[in-house]
Amino acid sequence: MNDGEALPETAVPEKKDWPRTEHGTIDWEAAFESPESGLISLVEQTLTSDGILASSKVIIHALFSRQDDAEQRITYERKINDAMILKFDGPADANKCDEDATRRAQVISVLREIKDTRVERAQFHVMRKKMGANDPVEKRQKIKPATSRTADIDETGADESNISAEDAFVEAISQLLAGRMQVLRDNVRPGRIAGQVPPFPASAEFAKRFDTLVREQFGPAMMGACRPFILQAENKPPPERIAFILKNLEERRSREILWDSWRIIWEQLTNEQELPKKPKEQKKGLLDRLKKKKQQPAWMEDPMTIEEWQDEVKRIKKANTLAINIWARLTEPDVAFRAPDDGDRKMLMNLFARTAAAMVKQIKAIRQIAEQGGNAGKVFADYQQGKDTDLPLLCACCQKPQLFLESDVLKNLMRSFPESIQRERFRLTQRFFSDFL
Repeated sequence: MNDGEALPETAVPEKKDWPRTEHGTIDWEAAFESPESGLISLVEQTLTSDGILASSKVIIHALFSRQDDAEQRITYERKINDAMILKFDGPADANKCDEDATRRAQVISVLREIKDTRVERAQFHVMRKKMGANDPVEKRQKIKPATSRTADIDETGADESNISAEDAFVEAISQLLAGRMQVLRDNVRPGRIAGQVPPFPASAEFAKRFDTLVREQFGPAMMGACRPFILQAENKPPPERIAFILKNLEERRSREILWDSWRIIWEQLTNEQELPKKPKEQKKGLLDRLKKKKQQPAWMEDPMTIEEWQDEVKRIKKANTLAINIWARLTEPDVAFRAPDDGDRKMLMNLFARTAAAMVKQIKAIRQIAEQGGNAGKVFADYQQGKDTDLPLLCACCQKPQLFLESDVLKNLMRSFPESIQRERFRLTQRFFSDFL
């Protein structure tokens, strides 16, 4: 192949043609590793760096083809780009074949990372099916809302001496998200910030409000999707259950697997769903019965009957009433903090995917940029590329208001960005601290 080779568009099989297991899930091991038709073999067959890059990009797009996959697709494309960048200490005319072999190996390593996640996710799905939790949404409808557990829980968490696996799971979800909320307000002094009521991410009062809803609604709703974790916890002594579940939830692969379930639950519990269109009433006259029934493709579901549509409308209206109530509670004004608004839905949802350690690292990095002085604006502009730094920047401002707000450091950091970019990338910071921009 010549430099600039590109993988033919037909090289990656369509998903419907990928190998399947006996359970009906895609056999990811074979899909990636098959010597004849595996995705990795497509990369192994390429001879140049251009070919490696082209084939791997086609594979990434095939694996993350849904609209909701955009963020993951971009993440792995960046990993592929990083894998293609080599730093050799040898002479400029180092053996190009060796360089391409190294690039190929690094790209394959990224693909195997995706494979491992897909294999584990498929196993998780099979476990749920065997346990009768085929549909986390339907399972959620059967779960009773969590009752008040004030008698069992103190300010530091649950009484672990005799906790059930289900309550341990809710407590673990609560602690996981509480850890994220704690990071946001670490080192923030109580009270007003630069003369203003603090934004909700930096408020202990808002964290309590959020935790109440996690315990009452979001945690119990996640049980259907997380039944394997709960069943595994049943085999542990009660005092060990919370720590066991929390450890599993915090593992990278577990977070990736559970992210889809959390996102579905979040959307259903905070957003109104559209009502289905009313189906046409079927006529039951003699001539209509004699007409040949129109055949439809096997993959299409039969249209709802009027009775089924009525039941579905009733179910969705009930779910919408709950979603309206939950979002109203989350966004209710409070004298102690400036509450979230409709534009904060995604940020709050994404807290599940952001680890506490990663957020601490970003907040610390932004503070260091500000404290080092010099051309802080350019340094920050370079640092924020490819990252979501709005929330960490807001938290840094709350931690050090004298530095960021009263000394015009925030204004200097934002100077590199047009106002339209500020509104798009730094919505929270601009909304709460516009007086200092």
